[in-house]
Parts: sequence; C-alpha cells; structure tokens
Amino acid sequence: MKPKTIILGSLLFLFAGSVMADTFEVAVDHAKVLRLPRAAAAVIVGNPAVADAAVHNGSMLFITGKTFGVTNFIALDSEGRTIVDRDLRVLPSDNRLTLHLGGSQRSYLCGEGCEPVPGIGDDGATFDRLMDQHKEKADEGATAAED
Repeated sequence: MKPKTIILGSLLFLFAGSVMADTFEVAVDHAKVLRLPRAAAAVIVGNPAVADAAVHNGSMLFITGKTFGVTNFIALDSEGRTIVDRDLRVLPSDNRLTLHLGGSQRSYLCGEGCEPVPGIGDDGATFDRLMDQHKEKADEGATAAED
C-alpha cells in the first residue's frame, strides 16, 4: 500500500470519528442531560416529531427521544449567537421488539418477558387499545393521588 493511501485513510478515519463525536444520541422514550458552556435563551429542534429539548436552568438541557430518526438541535444565547449546533440521533430502545404479521405490525417491550406497547407504525386497532389502557391506568393514578 502506498504511503499516501495510508495517510489519507488515517485522516478519513479520524474525520469520521470526530463527526460521530458531534452527534448527540438518545434512545426512544428516554431523556438525557446536556450541559452547555453558557446559558441558552432559545433551543430549536430541527424535527420536533423525532425529539424534544427543554431548557432546565439556562445551561442545562433535557433532550427527549420521541421516535427513532435523525435531526439536529441548535441552542442560542440571548444575543442570538450559536452555543451549540449538533446532530441528534434517536435510537430504538435495546429491549424493544417489533413483530410483523403480514401487513400489520405490533410492538413489544421485553425484559424477563415481553409486554405489548403502543408503537409508531403499529396496526390501528392494537395501537388504540393499548393507548386506551395506558390512559385508564394514568387516570386511576391521578384519581388515587387526589384522595
């Protein structure tokens, strides 16, 4: 192999590593903290269907993955200067299973066993039934908290 090829390959490897290091990753339905070097006045997420960002105390952001995909986020200070501009990758959860049955799809969250969970792309009837069950459970919890 020629020395120029080795050097070029090494530079490409280093560049690819730095690009990956600039990507912030979070799992679906999880949140991560990102600390900024100075206070943010505004945070913009490129595709809010993929992720959400909330400013906690100016220099601390909570990034929440909504669905798997890639977008970006930008934090600006009070004078409109960019504090951070990074790619954001939302990864599927490690313990999530998607079952395809013909033309339909069902999602499961697995640990010791697997439990059905509503997921994007699931067939409508299953998704609606699971969402109704989650709502009933949340309502019961709210009622119990009021007592």
